[in-house]
Amino acid sequence: MLGFKDTFNDSEVFEDNQRYTHYHTPSQLIKYYANYFEYKVMPDLKTFQLDEAYQARFHSERGQKHGLFMFPDNEVIPEDIVQYALSMGYGLEKMELYELVKKPEDRAIDEVVCQRVVADDDVFLDFLEVCREGEIQYGEDFVALKDQLHRRDLEDPRKIQMVAYIHGFPAGKIEAIIGKNTIEIDDFFVDETYRNQGVGTKLQQSIWQMADGKRVILIADGNDSPREMYQRQGYELVCERYELLKKPE
Repeated sequence: MLGFKDTFNDSEVFEDNQRYTHYHTPSQLIKYYANYFEYKVMPDLKTFQLDEAYQARFHSERGQKHGLFMFPDNEVIPEDIVQYALSMGYGLEKMELYELVKKPEDRAIDEVVCQRVVADDDVFLDFLEVCREGEIQYGEDFVALKDQLHRRDLEDPRKIQMVAYIHGFPAGKIEAIIGKNTIEIDDFFVDETYRNQGVGTKLQQSIWQMADGKRVILIADGNDSPREMYQRQGYELVCERYELLKKPE
């Protein structure tokens, strides 16, 4: 059965024990999902409090201001842990893993054209431009970090970077990762100006065609509206995971 274990993770393991894996990635300190605890078994309140205090000290010593804990697939976090975490400034997040079980229906206008990024190509500059539109909400430091990662991914044959154009203007982009049995949509964005014109559908159709029998998956935020769009486009929920995230003030 598909689970979050089947999704791509390039974070660095700092510690791995029977209870959790501690990911710490020095080159990506401001990226939440590169620095966190992933539980293998559900903790009790006292254990979580000790873990939370340890992670807070660990992050503070390295100039990090967030906290993040991921819990086992398809398990609900005990209410006493949730209430304690909320009192400490954490937010409760639910992430959902979806699989695309049929080709998305074509709703794109004729002018929508998708093009895969090629190294040293002007298409890559358009890709970076669209990425910036989606990333700037997290600040210039995050945009700079992502720029480095996008350039690194150009050299990785497992990574797909694709831009969609309308009348020659970059309107959206998709990033995906080729695994042994899956293609995972890692990031997906359509410029607000070009939404509801089939850009997202066209991008996902392109990934579907590239999959060639591999299972197409993605992670969606269970609290966000795009999950409803994914369901309309042929995705089915296969797994869910709860997280506790404390963002910097």
